[in-house]
Amino acid sequence: MTDRWATLGDLLGEARDLGFLGPGPISSHVDQSRAFADAVGTVRSATHSARGEATAAAPRSVVDLGSGAGVPGLVLALTWERTAFVLVEAHLRRAAFLVRAVRVLELTARVAVVAERAEIFGQTPSRRGSFDVVTARGFARPAVVAECAAPLLDVGGLLVVSEPPPGTASCGVRWSAHGLAQLGMGRAQPSGSAYQFAVVTQEQPCPARFPRRVGVPGKRPLF
Repeated sequence: MTDRWATLGDLLGEARDLGFLGPGPISSHVDQSRAFADAVGTVRSATHSARGEATAAAPRSVVDLGSGAGVPGLVLALTWERTAFVLVEAHLRRAAFLVRAVRVLELTARVAVVAERAEIFGQTPSRRGSFDVVTARGFARPAVVAECAAPLLDVGGLLVVSEPPPGTASCGVRWSAHGLAQLGMGRAQPSGSAYQFAVVTQEQPCPARFPRRVGVPGKRPLF
């Protein structure tokens, strides 16, 4: 097939025309999405180095919450060529776009699209504790992202979330250590240079009571 990166650029341009992607050059959206991989690699490498282990390879499995136009999910799927992905998108038109994009990019063997609310996705027993990484870009406020992500992560797994630019609220302010601890998560750590991320490690299995029913994490956030 033609170059997949060029094809992805065309798809993202279409997504912007449909209102699924924000303004700005397509290249900026792609660059920020690629920076998710850098944030994951930095934390995983530091963790393995501290344990005296070999540098970690790419994650085996990733969930992208609120995938929308496919950033960062589709970008990461092209970056990590052996990683399995689930793109979770509750809006049916966006989910249908993602299904077509995955087919056009010839990624159907390892990228699935789930048109479902994140709370429902995380309540399915077979999905709990099954993923190495959860990503989110503009999905929801920190408390909602954390509650939807924690049930999906294996112990040692990472939640990586795009953060506002420098000069706004700090990572420690936005991500309550007490609230994250209720989900079995450690403290949020800032990461990135050109683009800012919060990285949270799943330190213990998430309690079975999370995520709560659809809509409850947003109405009654943990922090």
